[in-house]
Amino acid sequence: MYRSLKKRAAVSTLCLFGLAAYSNAAEVTTEMATEPENTELAANLEKAEGMIDAFYSFDASRLESFLTEAGDSKAGLLGYQASAEGGNYKVLVRPPCALEEEGGTIVCPVTVQDDRVQALKTGFDVTDTFHLTFEDGVLVNVDTSSNDQPIYRDASVWVRENMPEVNEGPCKRTDGVRDTPQDCSRAMTEGYRQYKLYLDDIKAQAALDDAFVPEVFEPSVLVGGWGFKLVPLGPEIVDLDYAAYMSSIDHLQKTFSRSGNWPREGITDEDAMQDMLNEQGRFERRESFAYGVLTQDGEREMGSVYVRPSSKPGYDAQVTMWVTHADFDAGFDELLFEWTEMWIEQSWPFSNVAYPGRTIDWATWDEL
Repeated sequence: MYRSLKKRAAVSTLCLFGLAAYSNAAEVTTEMATEPENTELAANLEKAEGMIDAFYSFDASRLESFLTEAGDSKAGLLGYQASAEGGNYKVLVRPPCALEEEGGTIVCPVTVQDDRVQALKTGFDVTDTFHLTFEDGVLVNVDTSSNDQPIYRDASVWVRENMPEVNEGPCKRTDGVRDTPQDCSRAMTEGYRQYKLYLDDIKAQAALDDAFVPEVFEPSVLVGGWGFKLVPLGPEIVDLDYAAYMSSIDHLQKTFSRSGNWPREGITDEDAMQDMLNEQGRFERRESFAYGVLTQDGEREMGSVYVRPSSKPGYDAQVTMWVTHADFDAGFDELLFEWTEMWIEQSWPFSNVAYPGRTIDWATWDEL
């Protein structure tokens, strides 16, 4: 079900040679059925390619001609086009649009270079995917998604909290749409540059600071992407957390805790709440940072991530994580680890991080 960023990139590359097509969450196919489905799909794919051409022409009237029946998504996509123009988007890789097997939408992935991502200096190029819905040959909706790195979303939150003049000025919205998307994109690029300077300064201070994290470091309280989000563990999500680990007792004892102490049968509601209060207190005192990994809608916890001081010499932090048995079987564990490793490297002030049970096996870790 879940596909890592590396695997997504590999599939995108294969698309260039006509061997496969890219999708964020599902396999895609261009296999044709019988007429008239074959003819209609071919026409829709041609229209999809035309819309992508129009988007990256940065000609609003040309794009608008494809969106006459696209409903509420029209204004959002026109704003996105203006934002992309302001961010100097340059197309690097563009596989053919293809039919998504599950859901029936047409997906068009495009890997671009843009100013905002470049300002973070990670050497990464984002892949934006357009999801087009057709009804009787008419384009009726366009959604977009991307494989943004964690630092991209962290930077957005930092700019919102530390540079309010950006959201109150060039990024101001009316009815949910940016008033001046090109100016907003340029302002956010400068904000991302400031965030990168902030991170560089934090990491320089961390090298001279005996504290777990420098006093000026602001740990994230909401970050995510790729279909999930992280929030600090605390009383607000105690029920979600309890349901998650109690659904996977045997699995977690074998893969995470390696003991029968947690989780276990018989944990009470009071026990669960006390655990949440303990984690919340450690977070507030900056002793360690524990996060619940929630679905994007916040309705379910999929696992947890813990950022703690290292209990072994040679490391300044250790990071552990778990996912429920069901999410593990769906392939989410690999995706979460890939995302977390990237997040810790880019947005936290550590120079040497251990991932017990992952980059270093438990037996070796125990012997240190």
